[in-house]
Amino acid sequence: MSSSLPRVVDQLYFIGLAAINTLHGLLPFALRPLLYKACRFDVHRSATLQGGIRFFHVGRLSVGEGTLVNRGVYLDNRAGISIGKQVSIAHDAKIYTMGHDVHDETFATKGQAVQIDDYAVVFAGAMIMPGVRLGEGSVVMPGAVVTKSVPAYRMVGGNPAQDIGERQCKPAYRLDRRFWLAH
Repeated sequence: MSSSLPRVVDQLYFIGLAAINTLHGLLPFALRPLLYKACRFDVHRSATLQGGIRFFHVGRLSVGEGTLVNRGVYLDNRAGISIGKQVSIAHDAKIYTMGHDVHDETFATKGQAVQIDDYAVVFAGAMIMPGVRLGEGSVVMPGAVVTKSVPAYRMVGGNPAQDIGERQCKPAYRLDRRFWLAH
């Protein structure tokens, strides 16, 4: 019986996580900060996390001023995700911090935090893999699979992502997408 206790605890954790993800999509915009606080997320009050985002852990998530995270984004925050200010993450992007070691006979999990610096842009359907840092103002093109860190103001695209050039500006915009009923 005692050997099944950890499995029951794991199941209860994932049931709770499913409830958090469901609540996030149902709660009005104004009430979501209460959920973030209960989950120990550090989300700046001016950031917008639209409904339909999937979290994979409680805690280990920080989101900076003015950042916009769109519907359908998957945040695997088990090893930690830090997102700077004025970052734009388009729909259906996926940010992973954990995976499995395919060279380990036990298929052990391994992970590293992801850091996304100020003014970075992650376009729709992109995948950011464990341990990646997106430098300030960097751009990840749609569908790109980023397995290595991206320097500041560089643009990457493809699978695996390759450098495709320099961003031709130093961003100074302020994202303002805080709509009361945004989902």
